[in-house]
Amino acid sequence: MANISKWFGYPIYITKLENFEEINKTIVPIILNDITPTNSQYSRTTDIKPKKLQSIDDNLHKDKRFEELYIELSKVIQGCLSAQKYNLDLFEVYITKSWATLSVKEQFISYHRHMSSHFSFVYYPQAHEQGNLFLLDDDAHKVGLTIPKRDPYFTEWDNSNYGKAEYPAETGNVIIFPSMVFHETGKNTKDTSRISISGDIMLTMKAGVKSEHNIPSPSTWLML
Repeated sequence: MANISKWFGYPIYITKLENFEEINKTIVPIILNDITPTNSQYSRTTDIKPKKLQSIDDNLHKDKRFEELYIELSKVIQGCLSAQKYNLDLFEVYITKSWATLSVKEQFISYHRHMSSHFSFVYYPQAHEQGNLFLLDDDAHKVGLTIPKRDPYFTEWDNSNYGKAEYPAETGNVIIFPSMVFHETGKNTKDTSRISISGDIMLTMKAGVKSEHNIPSPSTWLML
């Protein structure tokens, strides 16, 4: 069942992917075979060894071997936007890039955000509730109090007083959040690799829909 929670005023959408077990039987072996030190598109440096997080290039959504996955992800994305009351009769919705990441034991992804999209998502084909996703508020405690997060100034941490939200890296989970939100992952503490598939989402207006404030349909663009 899908759920939307709000942290720092931002909507965070989490659900299970439909048919994730069958889809994972197909895509996990492909990812494990494709992500190697020799054919990885890029790597991300962490503060600990081993240094490289291997990843397939960011056009995974164009790979026919993953077609069934992206059909289901598209349904989830549409559901997320509908739950937030977007009028999808007016918008075109695009996955602009998507990639798979393999995190072995002791690896994590550090604090960052995506500035060229509206929403971002992560899907976990293989995870064991370790290396969770953390969403961060870089403007926490706006009232001006200095509240060290480790000290017991509050009786309970919740989304009204804490600058970090944790979401489980659980097999089958899809999490969608605004791309501007800073995020990171916890450390993979297991011997089994954690596999995640991430992506960025862009909304534009449909052709013929005029808006002073939003991006027009790519069908109206002129390449120079």
